[in-house]
Amino acid sequence: MDKEKSINSFLENVERLSQLPLITNSEMNELFGEEVAAALAQLNRYNHENQICLRCQNRCCQASGCELYASQFKQCPIQDFRPVVCRLHFCHSFHIQGNSIVEELGDIFFDSLLTADRYGNTRVRLFDSPPLAICAPDLVAATSHWVNAVREGSLNPEYAEKLVLHEAKKYCIAHTCSTAPIEVNN
Repeated sequence: MDKEKSINSFLENVERLSQLPLITNSEMNELFGEEVAAALAQLNRYNHENQICLRCQNRCCQASGCELYASQFKQCPIQDFRPVVCRLHFCHSFHIQGNSIVEELGDIFFDSLLTADRYGNTRVRLFDSPPLAICAPDLVAATSHWVNAVREGSLNPEYAEKLVLHEAKKYCIAHTCSTAPIEVNN
């Protein structure tokens, strides 16, 4: 991957993101460019084929302190809106012998943040999430009772995933500056 090209793409596009720390799939692709998008697609296919995250015992989401995490969920309830750090984090299980994609993505992410910070971009702090409460307290407040109910076993996880996703879509609509609407399906 062309690291410099990806960093420049980040610098050109970071100000366009209005709903950080959440980010859509298309915004993620625009943020870092086609090469990063292709690398992420490759790693996501590998994950799907080998069910790495599904079978994981160390749960990166739990370790990061994500308030939307519940072990009962089959996947992240905001999968299509999850923060950049979640999209670019691949644990040791992804380190395939002879494959440096994970390291390259990590370098691109951190170097993008460092470069943007050097240029005085204050939005960089929005990429250090989860936990989400600092950057998106209203989203956490609106969803925490459902996530806690799932953890306690009093709410169906699949239903809660839909509720949390719906709330994330509402959050994105409320925080977007773009003219492209985000569909909210009940």
